[in-house]
Amino acid sequence: MSDRAGTTWVEVSRGALNRNISAVRSHAGTGVCAIVKANAYGCGLVECAITFHRAGAKMLGVTRVEEARELRDAGVAADVLILAPPPRDLLPQAIGMNCALCLADGADVEPYAEAARALGRPARVHLKIDTGMGRLGVRPEHAPAIASRIASSEHLVLDAIWTHFADGAGPSGRAQLDRFLAVRGAVSRYAPRAILHAANSAATLALPASRLDMVRVGTLLYGQNPAGVRAPFPLEDAFAWQATVVAVRDLPAGTTVGYGGEWRAKERARVATLAIGYADGFGVEPVARSESLTEAARVGGRVAAVALGRRRTPRFVWFGSRTAPVVGRIAMQEVSVLVDGFPDVRVGSIARVPARRLLVGAHIERRYLS
Repeated sequence: MSDRAGTTWVEVSRGALNRNISAVRSHAGTGVCAIVKANAYGCGLVECAITFHRAGAKMLGVTRVEEARELRDAGVAADVLILAPPPRDLLPQAIGMNCALCLADGADVEPYAEAARALGRPARVHLKIDTGMGRLGVRPEHAPAIASRIASSEHLVLDAIWTHFADGAGPSGRAQLDRFLAVRGAVSRYAPRAILHAANSAATLALPASRLDMVRVGTLLYGQNPAGVRAPFPLEDAFAWQATVVAVRDLPAGTTVGYGGEWRAKERARVATLAIGYADGFGVEPVARSESLTEAARVGGRVAAVALGRRRTPRFVWFGSRTAPVVGRIAMQEVSVLVDGFPDVRVGSIARVPARRLLVGAHIERRYLS
């Protein structure tokens, strides 16, 4: 728990999580693998995993062995799928926890089998087929031979065959699904009971044929629509970052606020301070994509402008239904907002803080509401 727990925290609604997964299960009409990777999208790995498991999730999906370890150490006995191939030195741990493992390369068949043999228990494998994402997975034309090798090993069990969409809501999603289904028969002959799963949140909504035996859903469970598609059922945002006002000052005209004195009051101004800043994830935006050299240059220019203080993305916090703009630079753990016209804002008042939830620091306390 943060030593500033009294000044900032995140409220996570278990009720919203429950209603969201119930809506997804009803809409999909098939099993749900609840994705809880990356600290459950910032909402808290263990609490969300327990909530989704109790609500009927067929599996829980994580990316790393360490995440699976955290669940097991917390007493979560649900079926866990590790979505990325574990490092070979962690295979014994992953198999020992009875997790389902992603196998995405034919070269991993023997190491998986050897780790399982040494432990004296079979390794459960989900064979990943790369149908167009281009990151991980075996080529469709190689999948039958690799499935045969898995099936012939007494130390491996082929539990599932799966793929992942680059754009589940776009035309490429349909093409990827067709590639996946084209090899289904050839692969399934080696494991007739293996389940098939392909749909992420976007495909669950936009590509019904991709739902198959199970859908892997993350974004929807936390109350957000995936890019490019909207759910035909209500979603509830489960995440709310809150911060209390720690100071309110009436400043005379001409007063500057923050590092560099970049903001100056043109007239008398009322300014409130919150104990949050960029170290907590406020005012931080990821730059993860450049679609061309021109776009890369444009993004680089924007980043440089912000770094040099020449341009800032507008920032604000909410008091009730109204926004209060940030004034001055966002500091490491403090920020000032203009509260002229907010007579009720005082020390102890609570502001709702907009942010990318994955960027809100894990050191910020999560409070779970029923």
